[in-house]
Amino acid sequence: MSDWERAIRAAFRRAGKSADLQAIYSDLPNLLELTDEHWAETRHGGRPAYQHAVRSYVSNMARAGDLQRLSRGGTR
Repeated sequence: MSDWERAIRAAFRRAGKSADLQAIYSDLPNLLELTDEHWAETRHGGRPAYQHAVRSYVSNMARAGDLQRLSRGGTR
């Protein structure tokens, strides 16, 4: 399991039974050291690059059965 997966799992645990991506985005910097590259805005929606990484990890974790998707944007 990667540091990212550990941090995302911890963010979900800290959020309670379920969380949306915004909750994970806001807590992740407390759990994982982010570099300037992670904070850089991307050309895809102007979001910080780490948010795209979170979305990718959450999707992969849900696909693997590690997280349960409740609705668009919400998982547990």
